[in-house]
Amino acid sequence: MKISYNWLQEYISGKLPKPEKVAEILTMHSFEVEAVEKVGKDSVFDIAVLPNRAHDCLSHIGIAKELTTILKSRIKKYELRIKEDSKTKTSDFISIEIRDHERCPLYSARVVLNVKVGPSPKWLKERLETLGQKSINNVVDATNYVMLETGQPLHAFDLDKIDGKKIIVRPARDGEKIKTLGNGEYVLNKKDLVIADTKDALAIAGVKGGVKAEVTGETKNIILESAYFESSSVRATSKRIGLRTDASARFENGVVPTLTTGALDRVAGLIAELAGGKVAGARHTMPHRAIGCDDSAPLSAFAGGAAKAGKVKFSPVRMFFTPDGINKLLGTDISDKEIFAILKRLGFSVGKAKNGYMATAPEERVDVSIFQDLAEEVGRVYGFENISSVLPESVLIPALPNDELIVSDKIKAILSGVGFCETYSRSFVGDKYLDIFSFNKKSAATVSNPMSLDHKYLRPSLLFHLIGNVAENVKHQKNIRLFEIGDVFLLENRGKVLERTILAGVVFDAEFYEMKGVSDLLLEKIGIDREVWYDEYAPGPEEEKQVWHGGSTAEVKVGDRIIGRIGEINPRVLRSFDIPKRVVAFEFYVKDLVELAEEKAMYQPISKFPAVERDIAVLVPASVKVDDVQQVIEIAGGELLLDSDLFDIYEENLEAEQKSLAFHLIFQSSERTLTDNEINGIFKKIVEAIKAEWWEVRGVESRTMN
Repeated sequence: MKISYNWLQEYISGKLPKPEKVAEILTMHSFEVEAVEKVGKDSVFDIAVLPNRAHDCLSHIGIAKELTTILKSRIKKYELRIKEDSKTKTSDFISIEIRDHERCPLYSARVVLNVKVGPSPKWLKERLETLGQKSINNVVDATNYVMLETGQPLHAFDLDKIDGKKIIVRPARDGEKIKTLGNGEYVLNKKDLVIADTKDALAIAGVKGGVKAEVTGETKNIILESAYFESSSVRATSKRIGLRTDASARFENGVVPTLTTGALDRVAGLIAELAGGKVAGARHTMPHRAIGCDDSAPLSAFAGGAAKAGKVKFSPVRMFFTPDGINKLLGTDISDKEIFAILKRLGFSVGKAKNGYMATAPEERVDVSIFQDLAEEVGRVYGFENISSVLPESVLIPALPNDELIVSDKIKAILSGVGFCETYSRSFVGDKYLDIFSFNKKSAATVSNPMSLDHKYLRPSLLFHLIGNVAENVKHQKNIRLFEIGDVFLLENRGKVLERTILAGVVFDAEFYEMKGVSDLLLEKIGIDREVWYDEYAPGPEEEKQVWHGGSTAEVKVGDRIIGRIGEINPRVLRSFDIPKRVVAFEFYVKDLVELAEEKAMYQPISKFPAVERDIAVLVPASVKVDDVQQVIEIAGGELLLDSDLFDIYEENLEAEQKSLAFHLIFQSSERTLTDNEINGIFKKIVEAIKAEWWEVRGVESRTMN
């Protein structure tokens, strides 16, 4: 907000410091001053007023109060001069009806008769133009001036253009159109609030006035509006129609309700001074208070000759505190006397309470509601720069180990070591991904307020984005190995959302058994290397359409517990992403990995005796599982068979329904060097066990490892 240095000086007793010093004071104690600009004989501050203080500081009086509090000065008091016509009253000319009390709890109006609309005086033009405002005429300029002075938005209507001599605050009708000042035209709906007469909308409530009752050079009688509109309503309308004004900026953040009638009296008096005319009054006039002093006065103190509708009730916020508590929170040693003095300058009333004190906040300080807010106010006025930096003294208690974090970090290190890159993707997906993967949308958790249609659902699988990442990366490179650890979400019965942490990975242009090798390595490294086996994956009719290729996918099990799956991605999905070659993937449930992982690996010394390697090829029917063949080999090989790995599958030039599986076998003892006779004996048992299954041994190769 732009604030005039000369204008501020009018409200403050004593001479203000130089503009640069004022900017420094405000920045250190209240709000950042982003710029100080010299404009003629004045200086203009560009102040970034924080949203929580917009209700009382988007005005010159609000900033003046901040300065007097910090500088230990005083706000000048001057009486509000307004001469009312005792023979008339506002209700003789206009009536007010509020049809939406939630969005407009209070609406006040005054009538000024026989005005002469014309150019504003030089001082008013200069003051507005200094702050970047355009001068319109003396009536409109007066409303803008008082808004910049007090923070209360105001509006003037031509009374003679109002049909039915009635102001109605109502929801707009769906499709209702209004032409606003400045030749804007907007289509409204019932979620918008308008100020209307008995026929048409006159203004968009809290945003901008319309042209129907515009004040022009021919205007003779005016009605002045000062209202309290609910902030979220103004914000929603302003955002929806794409129109933000000085008025909406104030209403969006909330205005001080007690200002409505005070600002109304102020602008009525100013217009009578600038444009002549008579201010309609009432036979009984409540006393007026001085603008810029006690803003916490009750609403009735502003009544005067204003016509009012609506009611706003406010309970003063009271907070218990002790000076010691404030000092402890701030890390200071401020005396009780100074704390009380600071609170008094801020407008708080302080009274004694049991074991401490009770502070009552002024009505305009709606941002202060708890003890910590009170301490912050004391701290900023005292000066945070005056608070010395002291290291806290406390007992540091080490955090409990987080098993999931430990295992996740280990997984990341293992996969990075074998060439995988970690990715981070959004937790949201749109209809596009669910359609590609044929995912049932009834099982997807829907976001209530999505940022866009692409963020309509919480992701049900990490593979959605991983495969999308493959599609993007394949345009630039071919060696693509990606993984991610993150949460997925599924909608269960009765609308409950199931959240699970998943580890998923993908490899472009790879075979199933390459991914199986990655899976074996990963499980072994994190301490899950017992009873791990791969079972046939039999997807249901719904699953078959989704991510996995049913004929090339396996479930990873420990005992009877499914901990994940590995396999090829459904070719239909790959075609949807224009991915030219196969993609293999894995998914593991992190919770299961954490529960099964053994943190402490058993130490086994490296054998000092040589190992013997042999390769064997076995011809089996195509329906036989690799794990079944491997199990037969390992049982027959006994304890001296240290390891067995599949390294090739051959299916070409064989009879139908057959395949050749090649295994690499390692024999070793930790106690002695194995002889040829021992190895041959073990190998003979393996061959006999294979033939007992009616399988055929095709080839054998032997070598010794030193």
